[in-house]
Amino acid sequence: MKPREPSFLSRDPDERVVRWGWVFWFCWLGVGGGLLLADFRGGVLGIGAVLAAPFWALWVLWALYRTARRAIRLLRRSGWQEWDGRYYEFDGRQIRIVFDGEMIWFGAADVFDALGTARTARDPERVRLIVGRDGLQNAPGTDLLCLSEKGLAAWLERRTERAALQFGRWVTTQVVMPYRRRRELEAMGEPPDPMHRP
Repeated sequence: MKPREPSFLSRDPDERVVRWGWVFWFCWLGVGGGLLLADFRGGVLGIGAVLAAPFWALWVLWALYRTARRAIRLLRRSGWQEWDGRYYEFDGRQIRIVFDGEMIWFGAADVFDALGTARTARDPERVRLIVGRDGLQNAPGTDLLCLSEKGLAAWLERRTERAALQFGRWVTTQVVMPYRRRRELEAMGEPPDPMHRP
């Protein structure tokens, strides 16, 4: 999976550009609105409105841009993204899985949902105490918080319920072994089975 190029605003270390963008946005609401109102009270909605039009357009575009960014971020965290239609399923639940070379990443929220993990036990810092710092992090090139293969194994070792045992068996037989086999076939130059995932 090719990592996305970070945007100009995402490279801003303390979001200074975004903060000043909102400051200017609210300033223009006051100043630009006052100028337009003064021009309108003068009896003619004329030259002031014409000169202010491009600035009003930029003012509206900033709010639309930030709203769209927020909506896209929320959609990326939901099931409606690149995994939609190519995800794995365990017990009727979507499990998002990211393959990155030898690494396999499992969507943490999906794993917790599949195992019925309590909300209090899902806290990232609490989970990292069990799986280690590298066991829970964003998968490469995504905003999805994931458990690594080792992290998932460490998490499942602490669980004794039947669902965790079944999930561990499912991960091994339906995800890890087929993926490793596919990589072996690709390394030997053999065409993989087209019906075989991923």
